[in-house]
Amino acid sequence: MYKAIFLLGFMGSGKSTVGRQLADELGWQFIDTDVFIETRWRQRITDMFASVGEAGFRRRERMVIEELMTMEDTVFATGGGMPCYGDTMELLREAGVTIYFRCSPEVLVQRLELCKRTRPTIRDKSGAELEAFVRTSLLERAPIYTRAHYTYDIDEIVSPRMERDFARQLAADPRLRQPVLEG
Repeated sequence: MYKAIFLLGFMGSGKSTVGRQLADELGWQFIDTDVFIETRWRQRITDMFASVGEAGFRRRERMVIEELMTMEDTVFATGGGMPCYGDTMELLREAGVTIYFRCSPEVLVQRLELCKRTRPTIRDKSGAELEAFVRTSLLERAPIYTRAHYTYDIDEIVSPRMERDFARQLAADPRLRQPVLEG
């Protein structure tokens, strides 16, 4: 049994896509925390932001990660803001291996333009507003993200084949498989 792997990074950095493939490579289960939260509360995240606000959503995120973080042999794709609230980053670092998918603002803006309608914090932002939001948010979050155990630059991972190859590379890294020490 191995400690969980927590994938961290800004929205659009590939945590869910690569995370699924990494879990497959390892033969582990995969959990996207955003999907888990939507299932638990039977509400889309965009609707949660509208009904309970960002603070309410962050409380739900915290409840979920406290519940799930002790799972073994699991790859988690965390929400982009999850590690940035309270002491969540410390919890994740203690519970397993944390990996930051670092991506430049330019690449993130390109990726997010394609899917911004499904993301509540950016859905109404124009190109310039989106770029300013990404740059500002990354400046705020980078000190937290960079506390991850490992950081991988992912700007050059631009195709499904490259994502698969990257997931295989991660799965082959023995540093990411840390055994759970029994009591």
